[in-house]
Amino acid sequence: MEVVKFANGILWGKLMTWLLLGTGVFYSIRLWIPQFHHFGHTFKVLFGSRRSEEGGITSFQALCTGLAAQVGTGNIAGVATALVSGGPGAVFWMWVTA
Repeated sequence: MEVVKFANGILWGKLMTWLLLGTGVFYSIRLWIPQFHHFGHTFKVLFGSRRSEEGGITSFQALCTGLAAQVGTGNIAGVATALVSGGPGAVFWMWVTA
């Protein structure tokens, strides 16, 4: 049990937080800050591509479909039920909805 507490202290402690932040900053600088560098192009492609091939879907429709799969009504209902039930009931409902 002490090993788990020790590992937990390392993984969720300040050291790991600084390592994650440092890694994010390092790669952002190393890759020329792609989060902002390609921001305009992202919206140009997302909203400018309204054409689809015959029988296909546009890039915007693909984005909406992907988001719907991630945050569908089933997921929202499952999380809401888990939050309302609280305690051990939350874990139970998370397993049921998963």
